[in-house]
Amino acid sequence: MTDPIKHHFSPVFYLRGWCDSTTGQLTAYSRPYKDVIAKPVHPAATGYELFLYTMEGLPDDQKQMIEKDYMAPKVDNPAAKALRVLLGTDTNALTEALRGAWTRFMIASLLRRPAAVAEIGEAFKSTLRQNLFADSSYESYKQEGDPPTRFEWMQKYHPHVINDAAKEMVVRAVENDGVGNIIINMQWSTLDMSASRHELLTGDMPHLRYYGLKDPRCTILFPLTPTKLFIATHDRKAECNINRRDKTEVVISVNDEVARIAERFVYGRTASHLRFVANRLGRTPSRLLGSNS
Repeated sequence: MTDPIKHHFSPVFYLRGWCDSTTGQLTAYSRPYKDVIAKPVHPAATGYELFLYTMEGLPDDQKQMIEKDYMAPKVDNPAAKALRVLLGTDTNALTEALRGAWTRFMIASLLRRPAAVAEIGEAFKSTLRQNLFADSSYESYKQEGDPPTRFEWMQKYHPHVINDAAKEMVVRAVENDGVGNIIINMQWSTLDMSASRHELLTGDMPHLRYYGLKDPRCTILFPLTPTKLFIATHDRKAECNINRRDKTEVVISVNDEVARIAERFVYGRTASHLRFVANRLGRTPSRLLGSNS
């Protein structure tokens, strides 16, 4: 089997929820140049970057191990099962394992994006640089012509070691038990937005979080389909407040946030949101429910 070179930060199984039942396509909104365009695409043909998680320092048959051995089998496949349950009517079917799978997927949606991968990598390299700078043992074996610091020596002679370790930090961040355990133990629901005059959009960062995770007001929203919205709260008060609001108002607010924080793509079932997305794609995000701090 050919190793995957398209590393999807917007997984195919998730985007299928916005596909037209006849064409099997959804609408991808993007800004390739100045103007935002709406393009019909198949889920497999969007939301990816070539070789995003490639480990260049490993043998050829292991270079794509993060995508092949982690993102696909441990994040996306279990999350697809959890999504089916979240969209169903049997709440008892949402087992502890499926709650863990959906939690992992939501955390991954924040961290697997190209910009996040780059940010995590730079943070790792900065920490490594500081740690190696504090290691005075390098002076004892440094030879004539070697770079002045151990970090620069590694960059010169073993650059892939640093870059690959930085990409592994993405996986470690997704598997952060401290974050995951809080989300798993929140109260979950799937809200029906079908009464709205508009459909929900999604994007390459569909995870909307308001207030810090430990804040009792914390609310997580995550579009599931054009008419279904996932919500997690520490108590039902925030959920009740959203449910009391006009459904169209809620959908517009969610769509506004999804479009503003998107990096590259916003997705919809149709091209009817073009003007709405064009006015928001990649703009400074507003806060629907409060601060993330």
